[in-house]
Amino acid sequence: ILLTGAGGYLGGWIAAQLAGAGHQVIGLSRRPVERAGILEAVIAADIGQPGLADRVAAEVARCPAIVHAAASLSARPHDLSLSLSNGAGTQQLLELAARWEAGSFVFLSSLPVIGWPRELPITEEHPVRPLTAYHASKLYGEQLLEVARGAGLRAVGLRITSPVGPGMPRDRILPTFVARALAHRPLEVAGQGTRAQDFVDARDVAAAVESALASRADGLLNVASGSCISNLELARLCTRVLDSGSEVRLTGRADPEEGARWEVSIDRAREEIGYQPRHTLPDSISALANELAAAARD
Repeated sequence: ILLTGAGGYLGGWIAAQLAGAGHQVIGLSRRPVERAGILEAVIAADIGQPGLADRVAAEVARCPAIVHAAASLSARPHDLSLSLSNGAGTQQLLELAARWEAGSFVFLSSLPVIGWPRELPITEEHPVRPLTAYHASKLYGEQLLEVARGAGLRAVGLRITSPVGPGMPRDRILPTFVARALAHRPLEVAGQGTRAQDFVDARDVAAAVESALASRADGLLNVASGSCISNLELARLCTRVLDSGSEVRLTGRADPEEGARWEVSIDRAREEIGYQPRHTLPDSISALANELAAAARD
């Protein structure tokens, strides 16, 4: 299986999941990456550069499946890497899939391509109106997938909610809360803390990728935990799980997404690929806390 983004957060968990299931995983990454015992080989390449399909086809024997997890995550609206990596890169990988006559193609998308939640629960049919250039580029990737499906490629787009767990970027809300709870420092919540998100463990995302490859599913699937929690409830949960004496307090700073609720339906993923989240949010909090504590000791 060719796996793009093998050096990334989700890419690492996907590589481990697929290798653990007995697959030979060829990693494609912009930067050097070592995952001993997991990746058969690594190709260092920028997926946004022209000629990617030619280069990979010349260096790698045909792979019957491609998992496309690589993406530019830039938050800058005029950053060309969004169009190059997330647009042209996806196009070139679909070209490679056509050349290889790949049996399946799995694309990691993002649930916020819908923009603001307007219908609950959020299904795969929710109207789309991305609010950022990043999410617009992900929606373009989904549309390219539809074109490829029309040409006969079995392709699955997984709309991921907010992935969490060990190895995740430290500047996100959950690692911030966990680090403060471990240090018994106050957990600060913006606004009234009513923004409610769906946090899915990265290990469950990886399992969903494997299931999508093993099934005959096609089209878009939501991959989430199936439950949402407000930021205020999340802070309180962290203190309970970690037995912390931290105070949870509202900062008074406005939250531009106050009141938003990301209630996500995972019924289609359950039906089509047998997806069932196995890691609860307390599991993710504990695993992240263990990682942060170990890093602090080192």
